[in-house]
Amino acid sequence: MAQPQEKKLNSNFKWQAVLSKIEKIEEAPTGVFTSQREAERALSIYNRALEHIHSDNEDIARIALEKLVATYPLFTDAAVLYGLCLGADRKYKEAELQFKKALLADPDPADVEVLTHLQAQACFCKDRAEEEERSRRRNEKKLLPVRASLAQAGILERAAASPNGDEVRMASAKERDDLMRQISQSNKGSVASSPYGSRNKTVQIISAVIIIAALLFFLIYFLIAPAITRANDRNSRLKWLEEKLIEGAETDQAFQVILDDYQRTFSE
Repeated sequence: MAQPQEKKLNSNFKWQAVLSKIEKIEEAPTGVFTSQREAERALSIYNRALEHIHSDNEDIARIALEKLVATYPLFTDAAVLYGLCLGADRKYKEAELQFKKALLADPDPADVEVLTHLQAQACFCKDRAEEEERSRRRNEKKLLPVRASLAQAGILERAAASPNGDEVRMASAKERDDLMRQISQSNKGSVASSPYGSRNKTVQIISAVIIIAALLFFLIYFLIAPAITRANDRNSRLKWLEEKLIEGAETDQAFQVILDDYQRTFSE
């Protein structure tokens, strides 16, 4: 199994390059399977998953490998291949866990060093990705005042004519001008006539922020969240269908024909 040669942890670790170097297994490892038939079936699934990876069908390979490592936790080669697939898909936390499980399965001494390095590399990439996400959120927080100012120039409101409430439109120029005129007059009047002008200004800013937050909430709640839910539902249905195709292809040639046609059609 020994593959990665590089010892130094690298934030730009080439997971895909490592995957491309892995070759098919001709002989089953000893002490992993209870029968010859079981070993042959596991090797067939492993080698077919490797073919999917090399033909850019990693989604199908991950589905097959996930079930394979769950069924045969001592099959170290499958665990490593699955972990590398997860790393290539930037799922570093899951990849780290997979390599950790492989280490706990008492692998050959020759493989321990490789597995330890892969686990450390996945952990390193995970930490870097989390730090990048925290940095992105900090930058977004700094941009909130700018976005609030931009929002005054184009206020989103729900279209009254939309039966499902899924459409939004920009406020008209007259509506924006009226709103800005009211805000301007309110600011001048409160500053000139009241000793609490600064307090009123603060209240107005808070009110504007609340309005913007409410608009963003409705936008997310009525548009973005339902779209994400529908997309997740479609993905779940597709994953289930792919699993059934892969299972059926192992015993039924008709399923294999459908699976091959599916892979050619959606090779990208």
